[in-house]
Amino acid sequence: MTIESPQSTAPAVAAPPHRDRGRAVTLAVGALLWAVGNLLHPLEHSEDAVHAPTWAPAHLTFAVGAVLMAVGLPALVRAIRRPDGGVASGMLTLAHGSLFAGLAVVIPIGAYHEVFVSTGVDHHTASEIADASAAVLAPLSMALLLGFVLLAVYALLRPAAVFGRWSGVLILAGTLSMTVAAMIPGLLPGAEGWWIIPGTVAQGVAIGVAGVRIAR
Repeated sequence: MTIESPQSTAPAVAAPPHRDRGRAVTLAVGALLWAVGNLLHPLEHSEDAVHAPTWAPAHLTFAVGAVLMAVGLPALVRAIRRPDGGVASGMLTLAHGSLFAGLAVVIPIGAYHEVFVSTGVDHHTASEIADASAAVLAPLSMALLLGFVLLAVYALLRPAAVFGRWSGVLILAGTLSMTVAAMIPGLLPGAEGWWIIPGTVAQGVAIGVAGVRIAR
């Protein structure tokens, strides 16, 4: 009589965590499109801007970039999360969820509105539609901004080789710049785009560089 080896029926041991190169590449490409799309956006969000030749390409480009960043975020979170947990770990989890909700939901919806709705109606009607949807989209927009801030703070508290303190500084400065310009129009000098566009580019640079480093 033969006795089967215990190894033949035992469950396979889980492989150790490894860097998800596919998601990291997706993250880097998404961050690049996020930055490029915002660079294409007119400096002012006005009725004339809706008819600018770069209006549709800008929104479609950074919307695709936002979705790709959302898909690639797990690679960044896994790469920078420390095993000791604690408050910082919870902060990173909240940042991940908030960013995913904002990038994968509110940005594509907003881009669809700007490209396929705003261009087919007058400015007043487009504003009314935007106001009607604010109850749903405004909290998601706040979640996006909160996610960027929490991710930046985590980088400052728990810097990693692929996502150091400079990444946190870039994202925090960029997010604060775009938040103030968008929520308190006129407080900062010049067109709102002078502050929002560099802010999104700063976010894209920090996250894109992290994606490239993780993918190596």
